[in-house]
Amino acid sequence: MSIEGGNYRRIRNFVDRECAKECIEDFSCFGYEWNSEEKICYLKSRSTSGKLIAKPNTMVGFCQDDDEVRYRLQDHVIVGPIVMEADDVPDGEECKENCRKVGALYYSWRPNSDNQRSNVVPVEEEEDDEEQEVLGHCECISTMNELRLEYDAFSGFIPIPKHKHRRSILLRPFEI
Repeated sequence: MSIEGGNYRRIRNFVDRECAKECIEDFSCFGYEWNSEEKICYLKSRSTSGKLIAKPNTMVGFCQDDDEVRYRLQDHVIVGPIVMEADDVPDGEECKENCRKVGALYYSWRPNSDNQRSNVVPVEEEEDDEEQEVLGHCECISTMNELRLEYDAFSGFIPIPKHKHRRSILLRPFEI
């Protein structure tokens, strides 16, 4: 399995555990790809965007640790089979909590098209005014098939409870 693009570093003669460790120790690393036949590790940047494709002798992993920031993907959408979806959800954190309740592994939230922050022209506001709430569309996803760069979106992994092994999250096979 492979995600095309987003490589920022190649390391030769590595085993899979070393590749995962190298990614976890590099804060700019979002994930890694390791080819067991060639023993090559590719570190993936946080701007990775592409479809997951089958690639012989290759696995993709996403670096996870106790830093909550690594679970979030600002300006990305995770694409895959939708377990549940909802409209007019106030933010990505509420989307994540709703998806956690239905057992989804991933979530994606994007603002409604009329509320996208990048389309809003800033207006001078008084200091006492609160920021206007932005409503959006939430999708709870069972399997990641693609990771797409999309401005103003907010997506991520739903953390595995601490009692389970969490060295890295590996991708499950495609669902059709």
